[in-house]
Amino acid sequence: MSITTVGNQLIHYEVLGRGEPLIFIHGWLGSWRYWWPSMQAMSAAQHRAFAFDLWGYGDSSKAEHLYSMDSYVEMLKLFIDQLGIATPVTLVGHSLGAAVAVRYANENPDDVGKIAAVSLPLQGEYIHNRLLNTDPVTFLNKVVGKSNSFNEVDSEIGKADPVAVQRLAEELNRRDVLMDLELCECPVLMVFGGQDTVVRPPEDDLPGLEGAENNRYLVALDNCHHFPMLQEKAKFNRLLLDFIHASSSMTQLTVKEYWQRRTR
Repeated sequence: MSITTVGNQLIHYEVLGRGEPLIFIHGWLGSWRYWWPSMQAMSAAQHRAFAFDLWGYGDSSKAEHLYSMDSYVEMLKLFIDQLGIATPVTLVGHSLGAAVAVRYANENPDDVGKIAAVSLPLQGEYIHNRLLNTDPVTFLNKVVGKSNSFNEVDSEIGKADPVAVQRLAEELNRRDVLMDLELCECPVLMVFGGQDTVVRPPEDDLPGLEGAENNRYLVALDNCHHFPMLQEKAKFNRLLLDFIHASSSMTQLTVKEYWQRRTR
């Protein structure tokens, strides 16, 4: 376990590997831990992978005055500065964490090279309304269900402060994240689980959402629920690597099995 302090607040984080930096940002349900398989895959591909617990989650500080988008964006800035992470950095965010990544990139455009946004809540109506008034353990059991959860989530969900979950769900329920996305200057890969009931994937109700001309790329993993990075580890990690390593044109991004070099 690694800890850095900001004032009198603690930020718990983990880091793995060497090379170009990536920062993973978790969402409402869980902590840094569910990024571990992706961190392992990225570190094997010569990347230095960081993941931290947002305030109110995991082993970071819990204090109600810290639970807001402004506070989380500032937290990410402090984390990058405190650890001396080289920029521009690639941000990989999930649900709430994806919204934080997009907002951060708008406020700090020189610090972000690319964003991979998983289950990004584009508009308030896309967020399951029980997230606004249900404790995270009950929500995970009743809405997500055991068949769509994973040990990496179950082991940490009890650490989440229900106030943090509900306040950020309320804030994003009122916020048009699609507008934030339109203002974002860097390339953005959006990944959605086709069966996600926590953050509904967009359909034809948002025309013009993707396009090479505005550096927006959308990939749907049709059989996945809310945690595609765990449900389809190999496909997700290969997609993420392809996006990170792509040059100017990313129109050929597809879902592929993760290719590994055989060793003798």
